[in-house]
Amino acid sequence: MPFSSLSPAQVRRTVFPRKRGGKGYDPAQVNAFLLKIADALAGRTRMHPDEVRRVVFHEMPGGYDQRAVDDFLAGLEWQLRAGSVPPTTLRTGADLRAVKLPRSSNGYDSREVDAFLARAATSLDGQGRMTSSEVRHTRFSTTSGLRRGYQTRAVDALLDELEQEFRSRGR
Repeated sequence: MPFSSLSPAQVRRTVFPRKRGGKGYDPAQVNAFLLKIADALAGRTRMHPDEVRRVVFHEMPGGYDQRAVDDFLAGLEWQLRAGSVPPTTLRTGADLRAVKLPRSSNGYDSREVDAFLARAATSLDGQGRMTSSEVRHTRFSTTSGLRRGYQTRAVDALLDELEQEFRSRGR
């Protein structure tokens, strides 16, 4: 049964329902495994689809609903076998500038992120030379306390999609 393909950014943003009144999969283990799958879909690492089929997670009270995780992983296994990654939504600089990142008290420095994304938008419009490798190796300072930054998970997902777009352009 074919599943819809997910981008690395969509995999990174996935959140599962928690099991109420019983045991579910350890969220930390599931989240770490999803990051590995996102990296594989982005072309950063290799992952054989059988690794998805064979993964085992510890169970804990209030963990992720097993059925939801298992169904999601079945789709990702199919996607890895098919080698399918959907096109990104970041075709132009305007597409990137239209993205609204959520704020967080413990997040990435918004000034650094905004400056990087402005350069990336220029490159998407053909006026810069940013590469997928540059996106992958970008690091931002974090904020805490009174100065709010951007939510790290949302920025990381956006960077996955941006990296994928530059890779699809041969950069």
